[in-house]
Amino acid sequence: MNQVEVKHQIGLDFARIIRAMLRQAPNIILVGEIRDQETAEIAVQASLTGHLVFSTLHTNDAPSAITRLVDIGIQPFLIASSVIAIMAQRLVRLVCPKCKEPDKPPSAELKAAGLTPDRVATATFMRGRGCNYCHHTGYRGRMGIFEMLKLNAGIREMTFNREPTQAIRRQARILGMRTLLEDGVNKAVRGITTLDEVLSICHHEAARDFV
Repeated sequence: MNQVEVKHQIGLDFARIIRAMLRQAPNIILVGEIRDQETAEIAVQASLTGHLVFSTLHTNDAPSAITRLVDIGIQPFLIASSVIAIMAQRLVRLVCPKCKEPDKPPSAELKAAGLTPDRVATATFMRGRGCNYCHHTGYRGRMGIFEMLKLNAGIREMTFNREPTQAIRRQARILGMRTLLEDGVNKAVRGITTLDEVLSICHHEAARDFV
């Protein structure tokens, strides 16, 4: 595996490195971050010519990445042709295993999480009292929560037609996409983390699509 460090002071930026890498005909390319049009265009072109490209992009969730690429300056038909899947991820703190105890979240949190009474009745909510092991925070360690958007024919057509993020998100949910909030809440009802932690990380408006 070849690794090249960006050095802006000598003009060695992402775009220049990717162009040099492509001359080596690699099978897989990892771009640390896409943050400008030139880097995005080269990454897309590399994908279209048969390379498997991994990269990162700053957005609120997976569907927003499509809009973000358009905002950067990538044509929708190129995004529809080159992107295979988008994963959004966040880290949530874990309930301390040494001082955890059963918890009953307030109704406002349950409502914000989109939980039904039946789901609440079968949940095992936990929280940490706080101890020396967790430095009296009630949390120890972290775990990822994830949201995976796979582009099928329908999502690609919506991308090509410049459909808004909300429409793409709704379609993805119909097709079974689990949102960041849903994944986080699933971990909270199992006592792995808390609803308060999940809601502080995720955008509450995602609860409208929660099932």
